[in-house]
Amino acid sequence: MSSSSMDSAQRKPSEDEKMDRPALTNVEVNRALPGGRKAQPLTEQEKKRHPMYRKPSRIRREDSDASYMANSKKRQVFQDNADDDEPTGKDQESRIKRAKVQDRQIKWVDLDSKEKNNIAMVVEYTNDIFDFLYEREKNTIPMHNYLLDRKSKYHLRPATRAVLVDWLVEVHDKFQCYPETLYLGINIMDRFLSQHKVDINKLQLLAVTSLFIAAKFEEINLPKLSEYAYITDGAASKDDIKVSEMFILTELKFSLDWPNPLNFLRRLSKADGYDGECRMIAKFILEYSLCSSKFVGEKPSELAAMAIFLARRILKRESPIWDDTFIHYSGGIDALNDNHFQNLCTIMINEIAQPATKLTALCDKYKSIKGGTIYDKTIKWCKDQMERNYENVFSC
Repeated sequence: MSSSSMDSAQRKPSEDEKMDRPALTNVEVNRALPGGRKAQPLTEQEKKRHPMYRKPSRIRREDSDASYMANSKKRQVFQDNADDDEPTGKDQESRIKRAKVQDRQIKWVDLDSKEKNNIAMVVEYTNDIFDFLYEREKNTIPMHNYLLDRKSKYHLRPATRAVLVDWLVEVHDKFQCYPETLYLGINIMDRFLSQHKVDINKLQLLAVTSLFIAAKFEEINLPKLSEYAYITDGAASKDDIKVSEMFILTELKFSLDWPNPLNFLRRLSKADGYDGECRMIAKFILEYSLCSSKFVGEKPSELAAMAIFLARRILKRESPIWDDTFIHYSGGIDALNDNHFQNLCTIMINEIAQPATKLTALCDKYKSIKGGTIYDKTIKWCKDQMERNYENVFSC
């Protein structure tokens, strides 16, 4: 080989020469033929069989599963959390809340782990679900308490709403709908009334349409539209309800995924050992709070915690009344030290003992359950606490 050819072989190609080179994927793959014959390009069918033209295969599921299992074992050995592998954090507020709980070194019982074999409980996602619900409830409650704010242009007399809500309870009971339907119907009505001034003769139309919308969202077997119109006794026709439905949904921007307080109540019932009597009293208190004018605009998670706490007091569940497990499953509510929560409980006791507005249908409903024992126990205890000035309500 001549020196010039050696120099050219050793010389590095310039950048321009690099750019002029065809990409490897664009070079035609030819067959090597014996005897120095010129190779012919591959046909399309031959290309499909040629390894150079094959697309990369996907990762086998078995390999990916094995990798996942290996990572899980590493986490167990090094006591790592799966959250450490995430590129971005979850909701910042919920993380701060959990950090505060850890700083206090709270020792709560992990009741979810006992149900890990029940696929219906989705234990792996429970914390994420409730983090979302705690965040979502802030955006799906009435903008303000239009009943107590007399300066508001949307102000409505509490007695007027009480009549309306009590009628809704009666209609809901006749239709035999789920409790979630009633709660969502009241929420829809309150959110609309906190943003709009409604004529007194249109309030019944608003109430029945709110229940109609809620039933569509919650129920499987819906009452017919004609039944809703009939039960208003001529105050609203089928066409009125349909027009109102579209107007209400548009004004609320079709936002109906309000975290129902029963979700939080069921969560807390787990910490209470699923005590049936306690849960029934809590449902009465919860429903009373949703119908009362005093609690419009309060978070459903706080109302559910209030209901369980008072129910445990009524039944004298003192061992303990509200420990670290209840704090965890209520979303961080410390009933014995939270002033806002204690104020809600005090208002609720006063409202049941000396109601500012009559809720006849609601009271009759719970008087008929278990011979009225649920109703009688609750009323008697609330009156006793008022006389004693709540001296033992928030004691350990």
